[in-house]
Amino acid sequence: MKYNPQDLARLHEYLYEILGEIVRVCEKHSIPYFIQGGSAIGAFYNRGIVPWDDDIDVGMLRDDYERFLRIAPSELGEKYFLEWFGTEPSTPFYFAKVKMNGTLFVEEMWREMDIHHGIFVDIFPYDRIPDSPRAERLHRERVKFWINCFMGKQIWLWEHCGRCRIDAPLPKSWISCAAIRAVCAVMSRETIYRKMCRVMGAYNHCETEYVNIVRMPRDQIRRECIEQAVDMPFGPLTVRVPRDVEVYLRHHYPNLRPVLPEEEQINHAPYRLSFDTTQNR
Repeated sequence: MKYNPQDLARLHEYLYEILGEIVRVCEKHSIPYFIQGGSAIGAFYNRGIVPWDDDIDVGMLRDDYERFLRIAPSELGEKYFLEWFGTEPSTPFYFAKVKMNGTLFVEEMWREMDIHHGIFVDIFPYDRIPDSPRAERLHRERVKFWINCFMGKQIWLWEHCGRCRIDAPLPKSWISCAAIRAVCAVMSRETIYRKMCRVMGAYNHCETEYVNIVRMPRDQIRRECIEQAVDMPFGPLTVRVPRDVEVYLRHHYPNLRPVLPEEEQINHAPYRLSFDTTQNR
């Protein structure tokens, strides 16, 4: 589907509401967080969601993320659901989402999955990454493999070694698919999840300069810039962003500009969108 302006504006209102609840819980329990990725672009240039965007991304250092996962289920208001492996064992995501009950934002890739499909805000764990570029690449490749095993145990996304459950299989060699299938055959999903998290956090005991969503090759932030995050207006809210946010953004987005041509204004328009599922009964 494509958005009409009214639906996109209303979606932004819902996203701000979900983010406001996340911020409330974090502030109540002194859990540090920060706005990252495209949401940080919106905070920097627009003081809110980028006008054509349709999601919000929050980051937390691993220890803070794990504490949020423990605290949030009992602290979030009744309108919200925290989705991660511990609360939704069939989730395909290695990160967490706070979703609004009674809404739908059904993404094309996951439309056949029996999971909560509410409008959501993503929450990503950030882990230390090695300073050596070679070690960092190897670390990221290991993480990608275990994330693929975690997803593959629940839904097969590739052409080889199984029945692909999405319309357009993701690119992956037969050898890689066979390795993922072998792990999925001998390990439980819980064991894979624990292994994936250990690999992601393999350098958290080291004094390294940067932290990263380890799955992403360029989403790197100096740890000190997260620890010294600053307040910035974001729509109706005030949120935390990394210190020196423009430096982070220009590293992640070398072609950073306040306005993009229409053909580059990419979002995640869903397969199905509903702001009130009770109206569909």
